[in-house]
Amino acid sequence: MVALPVPPSPRPSIVAGLLAAIAACAAPAPPLAPPPAPSTSPRLVVLFVIDQWPAWAFAQKRAALTGGFDRLLREGTWHTGEHPSAATMTAPGHALLGTGATSARSGVLANEWWRRDLERSLHAVVDENGAPSAKWLRVPGLGDAIAAARRGGKAVSVALKDRAAILPLGHAGTAIWYDPRRVAWISLAPTPWLAAWNAARPISAHLHDVWTALPETARLAGVPDAAPGEIGEKDLGVTFPHALDATKAPADAIHATPLGNDLVLDTATEAIAREQLGADDHADLLVVSLSAHDYIGHGWGQESWEAWDAMLRLDRRLAGFLAELDRAVGPQRWAMIATSDHGASPMPDARGGRITYSQIKDAANRAAIAELGPGEWIATAKYPTVYLSRAALARPPRELAIATRKIIFALRSFPGLARVERAADFWGRCDTRSGDDRALCLALDPERSGEIAYLPAAGWVMQSVDDPVATGHGSLEPYDRQVPVITLAPGRVAHPPLAQPEPGLVPIEGIAATLARWLGVTPPTELPAAPR
Repeated sequence: MVALPVPPSPRPSIVAGLLAAIAACAAPAPPLAPPPAPSTSPRLVVLFVIDQWPAWAFAQKRAALTGGFDRLLREGTWHTGEHPSAATMTAPGHALLGTGATSARSGVLANEWWRRDLERSLHAVVDENGAPSAKWLRVPGLGDAIAAARRGGKAVSVALKDRAAILPLGHAGTAIWYDPRRVAWISLAPTPWLAAWNAARPISAHLHDVWTALPETARLAGVPDAAPGEIGEKDLGVTFPHALDATKAPADAIHATPLGNDLVLDTATEAIAREQLGADDHADLLVVSLSAHDYIGHGWGQESWEAWDAMLRLDRRLAGFLAELDRAVGPQRWAMIATSDHGASPMPDARGGRITYSQIKDAANRAAIAELGPGEWIATAKYPTVYLSRAALARPPRELAIATRKIIFALRSFPGLARVERAADFWGRCDTRSGDDRALCLALDPERSGEIAYLPAAGWVMQSVDDPVATGHGSLEPYDRQVPVITLAPGRVAHPPLAQPEPGLVPIEGIAATLARWLGVTPPTELPAAPR
């Protein structure tokens, strides 16, 4: 059989009229300049992560935010950060924020990926026995950096998602997250006060809560409550009101409501008191990750009533959290970076659409059958790579090479895929590459990635058949890679509130080093790799 030539990869087009906020920030810029020399070193350093917080969506909402975000923008700087790779998902994004390492180094490829040795997919923070773990993270995080310094500093994280709590810290520190099965907070390390907190503030008391829209939400959103493309999330339905006890699993539905943010901030505040964070001159780290924003975006889209309402409520709640930092630590004794693990696309329209992973897998398998004959030749096709099955990898090299080319040819025929490549062509030597080739390289790992890499086109969203989304993330598009970076450095001086970000882009991978500098510890990227 004659080997098929691999067709040229089409260049993605930009959705017409998409995101003026992104266009204004398109020019690359050098990393953030070092902050001014602090008059007093911070006792507490806070990494504040809003899951799925695209730069374009924040720019749209900025004028309506007059509470906590306004304070951040009166005391801090506002830049647009750019994620360095196509791995714009929760697990790789949180790993990057806490380690400074992209997927090519950290080994965290996605929220889950195929394990060839186990013949099944595993979540990023679950070991082969099903236990929560940072085992698959190959590099140290900020928690490891604090532990290595041996100065008495502590590292604590609080999130709804386990991966959002575990990965920024690395292999040390106290990671706390919400377990909907227990309807309680749990942690990776023994945390004596957590049981008392669960008893004193039972989350089960909220299972009959109803999320109703604020009076101003409809006017500010400027779209119908049931806008085209909205599907709801966690069985909460498309339109307000959203009653937890009307869902099949109220404890799980908490994830997709502003209540989730409130619970995280309440627990973070309790952690400051119980762990005595910021109580002495040994700088501590607190990571707060607000996962609810991600679920709300997936269910209703960033333009929806729900996304607007959640941000307005967070704006008010954030003001109280910042005041609590002042009270507990001192107004000039804490520092913060607020940012995101990834962005998200605007609601797909007639120029885009949605593709399921099953469609990718089925098309790839049909193409493989044309060369290899009947069989199951594809193990999985979850973004960003297609994994060939064990049976396919066992075929003679020439047959496998021809089958791979046929799969690439077939997938490039999808209108919603911008690029399909043989993954091995992009492994390693990332620093010698540029542009999209470098960004694709940084998302791949020779040992763990699949054989064929693919990228959605602008305006197209990937989804599972059993988990459809209103909008999503996971691409090289600016709406996925560009997120706000608000920096409240030590020694900051108040100024008029900022209405827009500084021009240009700053690299998200530099955040871990900045936080380490404030903490007075060695950046994670300069520590030895984590043991395998």
